[in-house]
Parts: sequence; structure tokens; C-alpha cells
Amino acid sequence: MTDSTEISITKIQRESVTVHCCSSPDSGERVNAQIIELQNTLVIVDAMLMRPHAKALRDYANALGKPIDRLFITHGHPDHWFGAEYFQDVDRYALPETTQEIQYSAQFSIGYHRGQHGELITDVPVLPNKEVGEGEVLIDGVRFLVHKIQSAEDLNMIALSIPSEKVLIAQDLIYNQVHFFVGQKAADGTLCFDGWIEALKQFDRFGYDVVLPGHGVPADGSVFKENIAALEKMRTIFSGSTAENFVQNTLDAFPGYGLRSMVEFSAFFLFQMKQG
Repeated sequence: MTDSTEISITKIQRESVTVHCCSSPDSGERVNAQIIELQNTLVIVDAMLMRPHAKALRDYANALGKPIDRLFITHGHPDHWFGAEYFQDVDRYALPETTQEIQYSAQFSIGYHRGQHGELITDVPVLPNKEVGEGEVLIDGVRFLVHKIQSAEDLNMIALSIPSEKVLIAQDLIYNQVHFFVGQKAADGTLCFDGWIEALKQFDRFGYDVVLPGHGVPADGSVFKENIAALEKMRTIFSGSTAENFVQNTLDAFPGYGLRSMVEFSAFFLFQMKQG
């Protein structure tokens, strides 16, 4: 059983890469960081929320015995960048919009999570120091594609694919059998549903064999349609709920899903932030 300081590892061997899906327990929001092990180096995608899990991620990467080429921060939500303090010696790549989001929201995010978890949360934001854009990146002889996604789970985010291996490092484009965070607004002020569903439909066309979610266990290509159906249901729940019953309505609609805290985060941003 995973305790509050441990992460669990799922290894997926492909022809030219080994994926190490590193997952925190419920106390760390079941967030995933991915280590892509290449022949000579490592690529890390996202960095966990809480210090114990971020440290465990770095320790595990170090134990693989290969240098870390870079860390990608896929988007500006704190459960994906707080742990960057353990990778200050590594180049940290993100969209310029993501770096701006982190700069803008860091004080609020750190204060909010420190209010819940104290010193288990970083106290100083470690920002990305390199920019990444959409397109091809060659790392240690392996071709990665960087995909920019807008107005989905976050306003700006990236996913990474390895076309030769039919692997998509989806991160928070995909959730797998855990509750969604649906509190993000698009640039026009509308909620995330339309942009997120449209992005899922586009990625569903590519026939990925391995899909690595931001929360939940690794999946195959069937997860796209599952996520689309779940988000459509979440849209209906929101439109028919109030601040008082949204959480319970969501829990009732998805009885097999884990991570209740995501429902509560969604409720805060959908209702309390709106009222504020």
C-alpha cells in the first residue's frame, strides 16, 4: 500500500523508449509525472504537487543512472509545477503562456495549498527557464511532437507524442477513472467543455496505443471516447446543479471514480470564485 510519502511506478516498455509513469497517492491528488527513458538520457514531464512526492520522483530518476535532458511543464496548474524546486539544475520547458500563468497565480496557489498541507508544499515558485512551442523536438535520436492545446482543462497546455511508438503523453488532457477538474474558463469566459471535448476528438483520430493521463492509470486509445462521454455528463450536471448540490450530484453520477478533491476544486472555481 502506498503511504503519504511514496509514489507508485508503472513501467511500459516500447521499442525505443521505456515510460515510467510515476503516480502520487490521493494525498497528492493522484497526479502523474512521466519519465521517458531514452537510450542515453531521460525526459521528465511534470513534477508533482507535494514535496515528498517530488523528491521521490527525483530520487527515482537519479536511480535510473542517466542524465536528465529536460523537464517539460505541461501547464500552469500547481500539481504539475510545484515540484520543479527539485529540478532547479535541469532546463525546464513550458509554453510562454504557461510561464506567465505560473507567475500570475503562484502566490495564490502556494498560499492556498500551504493552508492545507503546510511545509509539504513549496514556498518559492521555480519557474520554467526555457520556452517550448508547437512542433517537432529531437531528443537523443527520438522524435517528439509538442502539441499545443487551448481552452481545455487549462487555458494553455501541451501534450507530447512519440509518433514512432504511438505513445501520447497527454497529462491533463486525459483523466482515467478519477474525477475531472472542470473549473477552467476559456478566453471568451465560457467554461472548458467545448474546447476540451474538441481536443479529445482530434487526438482520438491518431490511433495511439498508449495514453498517459495526468491523473489515473495509463490507458489505451479507448480513453478518448470515455473522457468525451464523461465531460458531456459533467456539463449536464453543472447546468442542473447549485453550489449546494454540485459535489454530491457529481459523486452520484460517477460512483466508481476516485479523487473526490477534484470535485471540490471544481465546485470552488465554478461557484465560489464566480460569487467572489
